[in-house]
Amino acid sequence: MVEKKLTKRQIQAQETHDKIYAIAINLIEKKGFENITVAEICEAAHVSVGSFYNYFKSKHEILDRIFKLADDYFSTVVSNNLSEGTSQDKIAKFFNYYAEYNIDRGIDFVKQLYTGKNNLFATKGRPMQVVLQSIIEDGKKHGELSTDMTAEEVVKFLFIAVRGIVYDWCLHDGSYDLVQYINNYVHRLIKLL
Repeated sequence: MVEKKLTKRQIQAQETHDKIYAIAINLIEKKGFENITVAEICEAAHVSVGSFYNYFKSKHEILDRIFKLADDYFSTVVSNNLSEGTSQDKIAKFFNYYAEYNIDRGIDFVKQLYTGKNNLFATKGRPMQVVLQSIIEDGKKHGELSTDMTAEEVVKFLFIAVRGIVYDWCLHDGSYDLVQYINNYVHRLIKLL
């Protein structure tokens, strides 16, 4: 397949989009999502408000993109690395990736996402959840998990616990090893399944 070469204008548009997004992420990390405005993002990025709206429908689309990038990562990279081991092993490994993903984003940024005003965590059917749900369905099918909960209920059960750990990690300014803590916690939870 021949790759279509981008025009100078298309390259410039992509660079502007990426710059606005990066500035918005930086401001979210420093001040919190609710405490920044589109005008502030534009001022910091040296673009007009009209330019912002050429690339994003709203400030909330920035937040949507943050979650889409996480979902894309889990549905491609993580799901491809979960082919070995038992269902319990795969669940534990999934949440190791989840912990590392949060650490890679940085404590200040993660703190800004873990707020009651961010309802994107409650969205059902996100690709990240689908990856975990398929592991659980497979584990139930092969008798590795004997829970009477549905796969969807198990996903919710596990995510409530693990997000609670991430929230606690934020409350403690990242003062403990998130990967190790989640790993220990998930191994205890898996025994209930």
